[in-house]
Amino acid sequence: MKRFEMKSAAAAATLLAMGAYAGGAFAHTQGGGLGGSAAAVDYYQVTCSNDGSGAPLSLEAQIADNSGNGSRAIALIQKGNLASNATDATEGDGIAAYGAFVFVNGGAGVYNLSVAHTAAAADTYQVQFHCMTGNNGTGVHTGTAVSNKQNQ
Repeated sequence: MKRFEMKSAAAAATLLAMGAYAGGAFAHTQGGGLGGSAAAVDYYQVTCSNDGSGAPLSLEAQIADNSGNGSRAIALIQKGNLASNATDATEGDGIAAYGAFVFVNGGAGVYNLSVAHTAAAADTYQVQFHCMTGNNGTGVHTGTAVSNKQNQ
């Protein structure tokens, strides 16, 4: 009986670990903070590629402003001559309520993702982003990698 319980517990732990890993594979979240200057900008580059799920057609992003200080965090996606910006509708509500997803239909390659704020106050944020196989953030998730270029 003990041997069966140990095997069952090991199998359950393995399944839980696999589920946690799979869930994390599709969630790309970057947390950060902006200093007190109104001109502070954090800058990332997101590379969209075909990871076997299909060729990317768009990058989608949404932001959560974690600071309730009167300065709203904004995420801007840009590739070539295409751009879109995301805001959190309720400042300071934390990651429980992100703003709406926005997208840029730029295909495969490198996208610029910047986070700024609207006033001189220290802000913390979380931004989620996903490369997708369809236009307008539709389709399935595909290869997504991020690189931090500037932290202010």
